[in-house]
Amino acid sequence: MYIESPQNARVRAWSQLKSKKVRSRQGLFLVEGRRLVEELVGSAYELEALLWNVAADEPPSHLTEHPKFQGHVYELSPAAFALVSDTTTPQGLIAIAKLPETGSQAGSISTHAVLLDGIQDPGNVGTLLRSCEAFGFHSVCCGTSTVDPFAPKVVRSAMGGMFRLDLWTEDSVQFIEDWRRNHPDGRVIVAAADADELCYSADMRRPTLVVIGSEAFGASDEVRELADLAVAIPMQADTESLNAAVAGSILLYEAYRQGRP
Repeated sequence: MYIESPQNARVRAWSQLKSKKVRSRQGLFLVEGRRLVEELVGSAYELEALLWNVAADEPPSHLTEHPKFQGHVYELSPAAFALVSDTTTPQGLIAIAKLPETGSQAGSISTHAVLLDGIQDPGNVGTLLRSCEAFGFHSVCCGTSTVDPFAPKVVRSAMGGMFRLDLWTEDSVQFIEDWRRNHPDGRVIVAAADADELCYSADMRRPTLVVIGSEAFGASDEVRELADLAVAIPMQADTESLNAAVAGSILLYEAYRQGRP
């Protein structure tokens, strides 16, 4: 189906998915760019539509004819596509996907899980989602005051890694309680620059929930009080604190390293 006008009802509804409130109401989110769309198609996510900018290269048939789209492929004029796109230089392809179930409906939480507490930067959250997928932390909660993982900038930063994770979006304290019910023998470890114990001395082979707070303030006081252990990353004395995504990725790698045979 071809859509010319940016004022078309479908186009306007899709363009509003850049808002968290609208994403929650419609139960949909945007995935932009051919590589990400291909990653999405290969995942368990349900798909709603495929949008193609007629001024761009024609999309490959393995996408336009994929049964997940059930024939819902829309050709958009450049003006209509630009209204939906969230990038300054659109690649000409956008998928509309259904939000997965999160929270208590998502099922059990994996033995090794991550809680992002108060991280507002979309790039940091996207990078951490990639690291979680790379290092085997399959359950991830974007907790209190953390940016929505389905925001377009987060989706792009995650580079497809998020499509293979169980994502939760709920209160940080509630997620810790949920994880502990699933893994009563596990430990909650929070990253803290002022901690006395270093990350490599903490046993993360057992069930572990790693908490990563914001770069400016760290994890909230409520979350730190619930943690079993705070760990720091050893650095040279005159080094400033690490970016939240870098620090979190180092901790996740350390857990992965410890668990390797």
